[in-house]
Amino acid sequence: MHDPAQPAGPSSDPTPGSAGADYEVALEAVGRVLAWCAQQILAERRAAVPDPERLEQLKARQRECAADQNRLEDAEPEEIARIAAAYEATFKQLTQS
Repeated sequence: MHDPAQPAGPSSDPTPGSAGADYEVALEAVGRVLAWCAQQILAERRAAVPDPERLEQLKARQRECAADQNRLEDAEPEEIARIAAAYEATFKQLTQS
């Protein structure tokens, strides 16, 4: 018979506990910077005279974000925290100008 105090089986959450919360924070932080890049790329493409150098810089940053986002899946808690902090600071810097 199943004991209601015990979980029925392994959790479907791939990131349990505080590590899961840190993972979500990092994922959101990277996602904010990715969204900012996408918005800036779109604006630059729609500009009367798009700046090809700026477009390439934005695309490169977007690729870096995607790579970091993928790295989060296998990262240790310390690396997750580092990525979250870096992207939170980057987003703050990008949106203060």
